[in-house]
Amino acid sequence: MVALFIALVVPTGDKRFDTPASAASLDHGYGLVSWEFENFFDKWTHRVWTVFPWTPTNESDRREALDRYIVLVDEIRAAKAELNLVTTVSTPDFNAVVASQNEVDRLIGERDEIRPSVEEYLEQIIAESVRSDEIALVSSFVWPPVDFLIGDPPKLLVTSPRNEISRTEDVLIDPDISIEDMSRIENELIDDHDISAVILQTGGLASYPNVIPTTHLKRLVDTAAHEWLHAHLVFYPLGQAYFSGGDIRSMNETLADIFGREVGLRVYSEVTGEPFVAPVRPETASKKLTENKDADVIEIPESFNFNRFMGETRRKTDELLAENLVDQAEAYMESRRVELLDHGYQIRKVNQAYFAFHGTYAESPSSTSPIARYLWDLREQVATVGDLVKLLRPIRTFAEFEQLVADRGIELEHAE
Repeated sequence: MVALFIALVVPTGDKRFDTPASAASLDHGYGLVSWEFENFFDKWTHRVWTVFPWTPTNESDRREALDRYIVLVDEIRAAKAELNLVTTVSTPDFNAVVASQNEVDRLIGERDEIRPSVEEYLEQIIAESVRSDEIALVSSFVWPPVDFLIGDPPKLLVTSPRNEISRTEDVLIDPDISIEDMSRIENELIDDHDISAVILQTGGLASYPNVIPTTHLKRLVDTAAHEWLHAHLVFYPLGQAYFSGGDIRSMNETLADIFGREVGLRVYSEVTGEPFVAPVRPETASKKLTENKDADVIEIPESFNFNRFMGETRRKTDELLAENLVDQAEAYMESRRVELLDHGYQIRKVNQAYFAFHGTYAESPSSTSPIARYLWDLREQVATVGDLVKLLRPIRTFAEFEQLVADRGIELEHAE
């Protein structure tokens, strides 16, 4: 399975440095293949070790580790915030900086000690959920085994042409890259190659084991289920078509969003004892409303709505780019980013590449694709989210997907 994964993600021939994005980020690339070999064997060595009778780890120990992890997430976040505070004042206190860094390191060290137990406990519950009657994706054998590592997922350098929003190239970036180096790479690409670029933090990585960020339990199990589905789909036409990019990649990501959210909520309910509440179809997955000139009800704008704000920003940007007003579009996106700061949204950069990345996730307000609506319409036609995955995993092309949607009686949207 590792060999198959590497064959899929490693480019053939000498293509690593022959693009502007890969060349600009050369000193900050993420070593995916070396990471795979280091962590795959570490994870499975630990798993084998725990089955021996003399290993002092049991279900109670794993649950205790999880309870500590839940508290530790907030402690790590607070410690990092304190470190950022003492290092960004005009005259940093050396002793305060050292003490804050030591506290962050201590907490990260504690996380690393309990991490294997937390991972194995949650992996087991996710696997049970995937084969349960409520999900019904697999029978008794979960393939590939649920396997993830709580750590620091890489960042991602995304590029797009300046005159349109189109995701053209991605490069995995070291998660520890500085803000200054991110800005340097982005500026180099726009100044020297006329390419829009942005470096973003990924929410997880579908390597094997998957990489999941150190985050709150509900988001952690959602992300773990999302990334596991990518690993599962690699063995089917839909997952293999991911690497073709475009709409088929958006299909994969949006399906994983829907699947991860539902499985994650079931696992969260199982772990915490809170009642399970099924995911609600998001507003961004609804059919576009046609203008009704005869409507006599005027919608009163509500308090600030991020999704609507970003949807409006994307539509206006597309209009400006369609008229070849590139500079005006970029100035508009920057003005909207500044406006977001007033509402508490700290987004470092909004540009064509930003929208190209977020547009891949069809439930995102940055997307103009109807894929989310199609998938939610299909979800409402089947009994379980596992049935939805089984319905879609034989799909090889987006044209096949549209044909399936039409055959199921769902109205297609066509570009005007």
